Amino acid sequence: DEALSLLAEAPTGLFQMEAGLQSFYAATLDACDRHTDMAKLVNRIQRILKPGNIHLHIDLIAGLPEEDFTTFGQSFDLAFGLHPHQLQLGFLKLIHGSKLRMDKWGAHFAPDPPYEVLSTPWISYTELRRLHDAAEAVERIHNSGRFTLAEKLVLETTGMRPFDLYLQLGEKMAARQGRWSLDNLTRLVYDVFLSLGAEASALRNAMILDR
Repeated sequence: DEALSLLAEAPTGLFQMEAGLQSFYAATLDACDRHTDMAKLVNRIQRILKPGNIHLHIDLIAGLPEEDFTTFGQSFDLAFGLHPHQLQLGFLKLIHGSKLRMDKWGAHFAPDPPYEVLSTPWISYTELRRLHDAAEAVERIHNSGRFTLAEKLVLETTGMRPFDLYLQLGEKMAARQGRWSLDNLTRLVYDVFLSLGAEASALRNAMILDR
C-alpha cells in the first residue's frame, strides 16, 4: 500500500511497468509453480492504472501447460478488460535449463533457438498459429492506439468478445500478403468492423477522429 501510494504521486511518464500475468487459468499457474492470488493482483493492477500516470503493459503467454485455446481466450478477455496501455501476447520458449523444458509434459518445440513451443497436449499447432495471427493484429491495431474509438464502437455495438474480434482481424491480416501501410490497415479495419455490424456512419466518424 505504501509503494502504491508513492507511485500514485509519481510524475506522469516517469515509470513504465509490465505485469507478467502469463495466464488467469489457475491450473496453468499451478503447473508453472506460480501461486498467485489473482484477485489481489487484479486489484493492484487497477490501483496502478487508476491515477493515469504510469504506462502499464500486461503480458500473456500461449503454449503453457494445461492452457487450451478456450482458457487462453478467457485470459485474453480478462486482461483486455483491465485496459492496460498495451496487451502483449507472447509464446512459450523452452530454453535450456528451464523447468518446463526438463519436465516431460508432452510439449513439442522448435529445435533451434528460441525453442518456441509448437504444440502441447492442450493446444494444437493450428491453434497456436491462429494466436500468432491474433497477436500481430493486437500489436498493429490495439497497441498502436490508432483505432481506439473504432475498436470501442465495434465492441460496444456488437457485443463481441475482444478475443473473437482479434481472431477475426488476425485471420484477415494473415490472408493478405505484403507490407501494411497505414492506409491499407485503415481500410482493413473499416471493412472488418463494418462486416461485424458496426453502423457505417458512426464507424466512419470514429475512424476519422482516430486518424
